[in-house]
Amino acid sequence: MRTALTFFSVCISVASASLVHAQCECDHEVGLDVRELDGAAFEPGDRVCILAGEREFLRISNLAGTDEAPITILNCGGLVRIHNEDRAYALVVEGGSHHFHLTGTGDPSLTYGFEISAPDREPYPGVGLWLLGRSTNYEVDHLEIHDTGFAGVSAKTDPTCDGLADADRFTQRDAWLHHLYVHDTGGEGFYVGSTQANGQTIRCDGAEEVHMPHFLEGIRVTDNLVEDTGWDGMQVGMARSDCLVARNVIRRVGLEGVEFQQQGIQIGSFSACEVASNVVMDGPASGLFLVEAAESWVHDNLVVGFDDADAIYANVRDRSPGARYRFHFNTVVGYERNGITVFGGILGPSEAIGNLVVGTGDGIGAGGDVEWTASHNVVVATVGEAGFVGADDYHLLEGSPARGAGQAVEGLDRDLEGYPRADPPSAGAFEYRVPGVDAGPIATVDAGTARRDAGTPSGSDGGATAEPSDGGGCGCASTNASGAWSSLALVAMFGRRRRR
Repeated sequence: MRTALTFFSVCISVASASLVHAQCECDHEVGLDVRELDGAAFEPGDRVCILAGEREFLRISNLAGTDEAPITILNCGGLVRIHNEDRAYALVVEGGSHHFHLTGTGDPSLTYGFEISAPDREPYPGVGLWLLGRSTNYEVDHLEIHDTGFAGVSAKTDPTCDGLADADRFTQRDAWLHHLYVHDTGGEGFYVGSTQANGQTIRCDGAEEVHMPHFLEGIRVTDNLVEDTGWDGMQVGMARSDCLVARNVIRRVGLEGVEFQQQGIQIGSFSACEVASNVVMDGPASGLFLVEAAESWVHDNLVVGFDDADAIYANVRDRSPGARYRFHFNTVVGYERNGITVFGGILGPSEAIGNLVVGTGDGIGAGGDVEWTASHNVVVATVGEAGFVGADDYHLLEGSPARGAGQAVEGLDRDLEGYPRADPPSAGAFEYRVPGVDAGPIATVDAGTARRDAGTPSGSDGGATAEPSDGGGCGCASTNASGAWSSLALVAMFGRRRRR
């Protein structure tokens, strides 16, 4: 059977499963001549194969899966390469698409089955993967995205004159971005959610209007490798509940030198995120930057080489009264101002416990009007004093002052790599490992399992707005995000000075 699809006057053929590559187990295949794909003809649970080869761009719209049966879009027959030098996009999903899974796992011989680039900078800078048009309830994994004029990944819908993407009419829910390799971007590596928290000004019928961008609920950004970004490595905004940023390796950010666009990870307005077990290295500003964020839990991160600013900086300003900022078991190396700095008199009880901070600045501190507790932290001036295994290996030697210096924190019984914490635990992201002593199996926390266990909505209706939570509790993901992903961490440690 052959089904004709029409979209923007482009006719394509979608063949039945009996005519496609058997190894991909697909219900439909999409050939190299297809640039615009209307998903309205697909059914929930369908597998749609993008055939290997090079194409200039691919725009996908109107995907309508269900939570139980998402539509899967995957590469088939090898590498799908999308390279666009003339437009501001390469791979786009739009048109209210929901409940879909875009994955580059169609060929077991490839780690990343899609290779995407959009290097154009004029008149509009290119975005590699663009998830817009009120797209919601999706999963994206195993794509390589590089050489973009602007962001590698953009996951948000900007306001439009019809108001359909405004905060009171749309909420982006249950989105998971994982196992992506994003590098050599002109702008951010990841741009997730809006930064226009006071409203975005757009022009409609010749007049300026201010529209409030939508919120995000249930956002996961995990297990990604990000390198050599012109602006921030990763930016998350408007993620008001159930947000997890975990197990990412981010290195060499802010290469364009644009002021206020040089952070490793930025958590922005209204965002209530757990930021956990990330390795963030080398940039001109802050490694972790929380500005106007809501309830935030920052733990088990390694932050290295942000020499010219506060390595971890948090300022609630006047955005989220009563929010708590908690910093547990982070290792911070190389800073000249402060290792961890917190501001905001409207914060609720906030704390720094069990952190290891190495640098020439003031260590750990908070503004005088912050309700603040700092205990069981280790602050030293040099790497030699810290007792690390090697110059770029931040595991602990037996004689490290961080060994056993921490304090147990409820819910955190594993270190950055999933190794069991001792009693008392070591300060910093890595627990001391006693040679020859079997401490039991290292945890292998799967990001997908953590996503569901953390309460990500599993039956939402494709983005219809619901009332926010009553504010009780954290609003964070509330899961120990440590896991066995040390191969990525070691890549970061021992290859941190490479430039492309």
